Amino acid sequence: MHFALPRLLAPRALVATLTVSVLTACGDPKPPPTPDPPQVTLSIPEPNTAAPTLKIRVLVSGCDTVSQLAIDDRGTFVKTVPYTSGSMDFEIAANEFKYPNGMAAKLALKAQATCNDGRTNVSQPQAATFLPVTKVVKDADPNGQVVTDFFIAEGGGTNVNFIGCGNPTTGIGTLFRVDAAGQLLKSVELGLPCSPFTVNTDVNPATDKRWVWTPGVGAVAVKSDFTLSGRTRSTYSLANLSVMDNGDALIMDENNIVSRLKHTSNNGSTQWDFPSPWPIIAPPLQKGSDVLVAFVKQPDVSTATVLQIVVARLDANGTGEMKDPVSERVILDYNGNFSTPPLASFSPDGSILYLGFPFGSGQSRVQACRTDMNGCEGSALKWTSGNLPVPLQFILPFAAGSRVAAIGAQRVWFLNSETGAIANKDGKSVDASGNLRVIQVQLGRATSSEFYLLNGPAVDGALPQEIVAVDSAEKGELFRYEVSSSLSCSVDNDNRLWMRTGNNLVQALPLADYRKVVP
Repeated sequence: MHFALPRLLAPRALVATLTVSVLTACGDPKPPPTPDPPQVTLSIPEPNTAAPTLKIRVLVSGCDTVSQLAIDDRGTFVKTVPYTSGSMDFEIAANEFKYPNGMAAKLALKAQATCNDGRTNVSQPQAATFLPVTKVVKDADPNGQVVTDFFIAEGGGTNVNFIGCGNPTTGIGTLFRVDAAGQLLKSVELGLPCSPFTVNTDVNPATDKRWVWTPGVGAVAVKSDFTLSGRTRSTYSLANLSVMDNGDALIMDENNIVSRLKHTSNNGSTQWDFPSPWPIIAPPLQKGSDVLVAFVKQPDVSTATVLQIVVARLDANGTGEMKDPVSERVILDYNGNFSTPPLASFSPDGSILYLGFPFGSGQSRVQACRTDMNGCEGSALKWTSGNLPVPLQFILPFAAGSRVAAIGAQRVWFLNSETGAIANKDGKSVDASGNLRVIQVQLGRATSSEFYLLNGPAVDGALPQEIVAVDSAEKGELFRYEVSSSLSCSVDNDNRLWMRTGNNLVQALPLADYRKVVP
């Protein structure tokens, strides 16, 4: 009797279990799990590039088929690309980007993939700096450099050559010429070392020669066919050089001796020498039959801080030692000392001497004085600029003498050469980025308004890492591009800009094309 209850209950429990199972089996089926979204990866092989197009790489996984792949920059649609499968490379043309913040473009690109079943996902953003250019020339050797660190472009159109001074494994300074494909055309050993400060002048039309000179060392005249025909003495220490109308050189050594060196003088002998008893403050300049020399003079030894700026006129065609100039004109009396003379530069025609004076609180002014009148006051004073808020390191007339660049360590102003007024857009200086300093500048052709700042670290011997392009002072900055290695630039006879970026040679777009998208 005691065992009857369990036997009776067991079938009831079984019935209950079966009932639940039947009810469950008769309900709605359980939905399948939701598929994961696709995985989208976007990468940029060269995230900092100056090139005709920007190359990207995309990989999508988790789709049977990708129905659409769209690229955007910070939420702004750029383009769709024809993705099929695997890792695929695509190119984005310069005109497919917007440039709301100017050039070079600072991008944050994402790829959004949509599967054929409607699932979608977006890649992580990838940063890129992109400067659109016309073309890029690379050396056949992956580690090779197409042009020397600094170079000049010569010729135009499809016939452009590049000339630069370099120190090969021999250690002997050598001048090289390569074509626009990077092929070596000519080379010649110069007999003087090359440095970041080596200057290649333009070819003089009268002689078909240019002067290649390295400060502190010397100079050599080089014909277009790379034959050498004139040079300074091996013991000469060159401080400055300018070219005369007939192709001879006006040279100045570190002892303030100005000389005329013929372009045919192979032994370094000079036609004449002017040993200035006073510190020379500007590169000598030929003006017709005269050579203008500007120096600081102490008129009275008993008043050491009362100084004069004097412009002397030398006979350009004289001979031997010139103990006395043809004439001297006192341009300005001022209080100062020999250790900190004013910056100085002649206008291209020699009619004006621009002087840069330091003032209190790190400020500066530029003064334009006529060289044919005494005193730099009244009608002899053309203008005095307003206060510039930094010390200046150079004054440089350009654009056929219509503008004067007042160059500080990091900031540059462009002054109207007729009035001294600041011509910069909105009156704002053009500046180097961050802690970079203005190391060099590159001008456009003689009559053009282009101006390029080459900026680099404040370290002796450092090469530029940034270029800032200005097409005209009034329009302001056109583009800015920085690399982690080094760069340099030059303009060809058509005023087209060429840049060395790292090991590559780059031809920029015509500047008018950049201006179309830069307000």
